[in-house]
Amino acid sequence: MMRAVYVKHYADPARALAAGTHLTWLIQLDSGVRLPDLHRVTANHLILEHLDGWPFQPADLEHAAALLGRLHGTAHTRELHAAHLGRDYTSSTGLTIRRFPAGREHVLSDADPDLVNLPAALYKDCNLRNVVMTAGGPALVDFDDLTLAPFGYDLAKLVVSTAMTHGRLPADQISAALHAYNVDVDDIGTRAAECTRLQLARYAEIHHRLTARYVGRNGYQHLWPTVRPWPAPSAEPRSR
Repeated sequence: MMRAVYVKHYADPARALAAGTHLTWLIQLDSGVRLPDLHRVTANHLILEHLDGWPFQPADLEHAAALLGRLHGTAHTRELHAAHLGRDYTSSTGLTIRRFPAGREHVLSDADPDLVNLPAALYKDCNLRNVVMTAGGPALVDFDDLTLAPFGYDLAKLVVSTAMTHGRLPADQISAALHAYNVDVDDIGTRAAECTRLQLARYAEIHHRLTARYVGRNGYQHLWPTVRPWPAPSAEPRSR
């Protein structure tokens, strides 16, 4: 019997090829994180394993955070310890992973300039719609985006996208998720790369600026300033 597949369509063949290359690299990390098998890449499609599951909910945040910590810790230990956030990185398989500032310059202009000197993890756009809950736990899907990023940055995307979809999250729930993330990062042996609560909050503000335009679309119902689970920054970053 043929196993069920999921076919993702791309109008741009370059995007299809990039997404397939991203997924192949992530699978080769052998992190133990659940990812769909990639059956084939065509000019305009990815043919992927179909994952039986259900949509991510706020109650799943802690489990998904641990998953991200495992992926980020493994990626850093096996590859990205040699990367610098301010420069493109070429992996051992020849994949070029773009530097963290690429495409974000306008929202990073007010950020700590030393941010690019932090240990390198990755960003794969872990918004809540890119997490599928299966009988075996969370699985990550959608591999269109892959860049370098500091530890905790992709977790902040999950927090912001969940709150903008479902409403304000309890502060203790976010604390538990951050703890779970750091525990799994530590388990890989990358203790120096832990994300602090202050860093998570700062990354959330960056995501807010990048995601605000989607309110009213893609399931985003709430503006981040109305659901922010901690005090607002003393001064909002200037906009362009």
